[in-house]
Amino acid sequence: MKYFFLAFKKWNDINGRANLKEFWYFVLFSLIFSLLIGFVDGILMVISGQEITDDSLGVLSTIYSILIFIPNITITVRRLHDVNKSGWNLLWYITIIGILFILILNVLKGTEGDNKYGPPSTA
Repeated sequence: MKYFFLAFKKWNDINGRANLKEFWYFVLFSLIFSLLIGFVDGILMVISGQEITDDSLGVLSTIYSILIFIPNITITVRRLHDVNKSGWNLLWYITIIGILFILILNVLKGTEGDNKYGPPSTA
Protein backbone atom coordinates (compact mmCIF):
# COMPACT_ATOMS: atom_id res chain seq x y z
CA MET A 1 0.00 0.00 0.00
CA LYS A 2 2.88 2.35 0.72
CA TYR A 3 4.03 2.09 -2.90
CA PHE A 4 0.65 3.25 -4.15
CA PHE A 5 0.87 6.38 -2.02
CA LEU A 6 4.55 6.82 -2.87
CA ALA A 7 3.58 7.14 -6.54
CA PHE A 8 1.17 9.92 -5.61
CA LYS A 9 3.83 11.56 -3.44
CA LYS A 10 6.16 11.57 -6.47
CA TRP A 11 3.36 12.38 -8.92
CA ASN A 12 5.38 15.07 -10.71
CA ASP A 13 8.85 13.51 -10.43
CA ILE A 14 10.18 11.73 -13.51
CA ASN A 15 13.75 11.80 -12.22
CA GLY A 16 15.23 8.76 -10.58
CA ARG A 17 14.20 5.15 -10.67
CA ALA A 18 11.35 2.90 -9.53
CA ASN A 19 12.13 -0.72 -8.78
CA LEU A 20 9.97 -3.71 -9.73
CA LYS A 21 8.23 -3.86 -6.36
CA GLU A 22 7.35 -0.16 -6.39
CA PHE A 23 5.94 -0.33 -9.92
CA TRP A 24 3.96 -3.57 -9.67
CA TYR A 25 2.47 -2.78 -6.25
CA PHE A 26 1.28 0.50 -7.70
CA VAL A 27 -0.28 -1.38 -10.62
CA LEU A 28 -1.89 -3.93 -8.27
CA PHE A 29 -3.45 -1.35 -5.94
CA SER A 30 -4.53 0.79 -8.91
CA LEU A 31 -6.37 -2.22 -10.31
CA ILE A 32 -7.97 -3.07 -6.96
CA PHE A 33 -9.10 0.52 -6.38
CA SER A 34 -10.36 0.76 -9.94
CA LEU A 35 -12.47 -2.38 -9.53
CA LEU A 36 -13.86 -1.19 -6.19
CA ILE A 37 -14.68 2.24 -7.54
CA GLY A 38 -16.30 0.69 -10.62
CA PHE A 39 -18.42 -1.53 -8.38
CA VAL A 40 -19.53 1.47 -6.28
CA ASP A 41 -20.27 3.43 -9.46
CA GLY A 42 -22.41 0.56 -10.73
CA ILE A 43 -24.38 0.47 -7.48
CA LEU A 44 -24.86 4.24 -7.59
CA MET A 45 -26.05 4.06 -11.19
CA VAL A 46 -28.59 1.35 -10.33
CA ILE A 47 -29.82 3.30 -7.29
CA SER A 48 -30.20 6.48 -9.35
CA GLY A 49 -32.05 4.61 -12.11
CA GLN A 50 -29.46 5.20 -14.85
CA GLU A 51 -29.21 2.65 -17.59
CA ILE A 52 -25.90 0.79 -17.48
CA THR A 53 -24.40 0.09 -20.89
CA ASP A 54 -21.04 -1.28 -22.02
CA ASP A 55 -19.66 2.24 -22.42
CA SER A 56 -21.04 3.61 -19.14
CA LEU A 57 -18.46 5.30 -16.97
CA GLY A 58 -19.50 6.55 -13.58
CA VAL A 59 -18.52 9.82 -11.98
CA LEU A 60 -16.21 8.21 -9.41
CA SER A 61 -14.45 6.14 -12.09
CA THR A 62 -13.92 9.24 -14.19
CA ILE A 63 -12.48 11.19 -11.27
CA TYR A 64 -10.21 8.28 -10.32
CA SER A 65 -8.98 7.93 -13.91
CA ILE A 66 -8.10 11.62 -14.01
CA LEU A 67 -6.34 11.48 -10.63
CA ILE A 68 -4.23 8.45 -11.51
CA PHE A 69 -3.27 9.49 -15.06
CA ILE A 70 -0.14 11.55 -14.25
CA PRO A 71 1.18 9.31 -11.40
CA ASN A 72 0.82 6.34 -13.75
CA ILE A 73 2.96 8.04 -16.38
CA THR A 74 5.62 9.20 -13.93
CA ILE A 75 6.05 5.83 -12.21
CA THR A 76 6.29 4.12 -15.61
CA VAL A 77 8.98 6.59 -16.70
CA ARG A 78 10.90 5.97 -13.48
CA ARG A 79 10.51 2.20 -14.04
CA LEU A 80 11.96 2.59 -17.54
CA HIS A 81 14.85 4.51 -15.99
CA ASP A 82 15.46 1.52 -13.69
CA VAL A 83 16.11 -0.71 -16.72
CA ASN A 84 18.34 2.04 -18.15
CA LYS A 85 15.87 3.16 -20.83
CA SER A 86 14.69 6.68 -21.57
CA GLY A 87 11.21 7.72 -20.49
CA TRP A 88 10.57 8.59 -24.12
CA ASN A 89 10.21 4.85 -24.74
CA LEU A 90 6.77 5.23 -23.19
CA LEU A 91 5.69 6.66 -26.57
CA TRP A 92 5.95 3.11 -27.94
CA TYR A 93 2.86 2.38 -25.88
CA ILE A 94 0.62 3.73 -28.65
CA THR A 95 1.25 0.64 -30.77
CA ILE A 96 0.38 -3.00 -30.10
CA ILE A 97 4.02 -4.04 -30.39
CA GLY A 98 4.93 -1.14 -28.14
CA ILE A 99 2.60 -2.39 -25.41
CA LEU A 100 4.47 -5.72 -25.45
CA PHE A 101 7.82 -3.87 -25.45
CA ILE A 102 6.86 -1.78 -22.40
CA LEU A 103 5.45 -4.84 -20.63
CA ILE A 104 8.68 -6.75 -21.20
CA LEU A 105 10.74 -3.82 -19.93
CA ASN A 106 8.57 -3.64 -16.81
CA VAL A 107 9.24 -7.25 -15.84
CA LEU A 108 13.00 -7.06 -16.30
CA LYS A 109 15.20 -6.72 -13.28
CA GLY A 110 16.57 -3.21 -12.88
CA THR A 111 20.17 -2.22 -13.49
CA GLU A 112 22.42 -3.16 -10.60
CA GLY A 113 23.99 -0.15 -8.92
CA ASP A 114 23.91 3.34 -10.36
CA ASN A 115 23.01 4.00 -13.97
CA LYS A 116 22.71 7.24 -15.93
CA TYR A 117 19.34 7.92 -14.21
CA GLY A 118 20.71 7.70 -10.68
CA PRO A 119 21.03 5.22 -7.85
CA PRO A 120 18.57 2.34 -7.39
CA SER A 121 15.29 3.11 -5.69
CA THR A 122 15.36 2.38 -1.97
CA ALA A 123 11.56 2.30 -1.63
